[in-house]
Amino acid sequence: MMGVSRNSIWAAVGKASRGVRRVIFRRGAIVVGIILVLALTIGLSLYLGYLSALPVPFIDELEDVASIHRLLVVAPHCDDETLSSGGLIQEVLTRGGQVRVVLVTNGDGSFTGTMVEFRKLYPSVRDYLQAGSSRQQESLNAMQSLGVPAEDVIFLSYPDRGTPPLWERFWDDANPYRSPFTRLTQSPYVRTYNPQSVYSGHSLLSDLRSILDDFQPDTVVAPHPNDDHPDHWASGAFTALAVATQERQTRPRLLLYLVHRGAYPLPRGYLPFAPLLPPLELVNSTCTWGKVTLPDEFVEQKGHAIELYKSQLPLLGSFLRSFVRHNELFCELDPPPVPRLVPDQDVTPVPGLWQSVDGSEVVPLVEDSRRDTVPQEVGPGGDFVALYAARSGAKLWISAEMRGKPSRLIAYSCLLRVANDREASSTRVLYPPRVGTRPPHEAQDNFVLMRFNLEALGYPPSVVVSCDTRYPRGPTIDRIGWAMVNLD
Repeated sequence: MMGVSRNSIWAAVGKASRGVRRVIFRRGAIVVGIILVLALTIGLSLYLGYLSALPVPFIDELEDVASIHRLLVVAPHCDDETLSSGGLIQEVLTRGGQVRVVLVTNGDGSFTGTMVEFRKLYPSVRDYLQAGSSRQQESLNAMQSLGVPAEDVIFLSYPDRGTPPLWERFWDDANPYRSPFTRLTQSPYVRTYNPQSVYSGHSLLSDLRSILDDFQPDTVVAPHPNDDHPDHWASGAFTALAVATQERQTRPRLLLYLVHRGAYPLPRGYLPFAPLLPPLELVNSTCTWGKVTLPDEFVEQKGHAIELYKSQLPLLGSFLRSFVRHNELFCELDPPPVPRLVPDQDVTPVPGLWQSVDGSEVVPLVEDSRRDTVPQEVGPGGDFVALYAARSGAKLWISAEMRGKPSRLIAYSCLLRVANDREASSTRVLYPPRVGTRPPHEAQDNFVLMRFNLEALGYPPSVVVSCDTRYPRGPTIDRIGWAMVNLD
């Protein structure tokens, strides 16, 4: 064998080391690129969240607060009842009125909260259930401090983070939802309003109807349709549908509150002297905001009540204390009457081309804020702007206005939940992604048109509509706030 020179060996080693350095450099560049993309995405999300929470400078007093004598507060989780209405509760009770509080879930699906509370990286089913029981007791303690006795606090005990699936997919009792946290399809809690109920949309709506019939409130307080938290969104939709089943003449007033919305409330922190103001993007023609100014003693007592939610303070203390302000905020939806269209006209997706019988302009049923999240920012065809509604004969038309032209890559879905006598039914229009452009009867300009058959639904007096957009097998891009549509 021929010998190998020392120079050849060092040359080979040098060549190999340069190759290794190139590989390391390329991989390092890829890692740095991924980190930069993630950092930009997180930064843009925080910036959009801040913009979506910027407040208006002034808001009027809520009208007719003194006429509230029987108040029903619907809260998705144990603490929302105090954050939203701790002052209003005291105001009604001080005047000799009655208050009943309904907790939709027990907050037993908070992974980070339960992890911190029990100091476990992976909480067990038992931990989640114990957290739910603890949060029930915290609500009882907080309500007692505000003057609401335990018998007027109702725990429905539906699954935390599970109410949107109940609204959208798990409606029937025969097909209940299973909580990924407790792994149950039915409440195991002793404190449960209806122990026979299962985790289904039908059961939740039936419980809310039963409470409305029993208590007969003149005012119901529930989450705002533009609340970012899915449980708040769904709890508000269920409450609106339950209210819609009541007789029109005796239907209670519906006030809506906001808890989760980007960086809301601004500024953050314990500021009892500061006002609570709604985000500018949620102030529009379809929603009238009003404030309830609180006396100092109500503000102080509300602050004491918030401190009783001890399990929430380690992670959310600053956020919870941000609701100790000298006023509380509520809005009333003011949907326009659904116009009747001239018969036999060719209804297009563009509401501006619709011809109403009385010649009036078709105005939005509900307006939505824009560019709230990164997916909405980069996908204008999936970012809702407004919903419009009209009827012609047995048809109900819903037109969704998007920020950009509807995309063939996006799925558009619109669900109607119908309040008709004592039963509820539903129907859905789904436009899946497709090859090629969408037909003009389905999409035109920035609008997507859905048609519903009112005769098949029994000509209901009211419906609650919800629409969303998403990429195939991907997360939701946007979900417009649910809207109550009065058809009678």
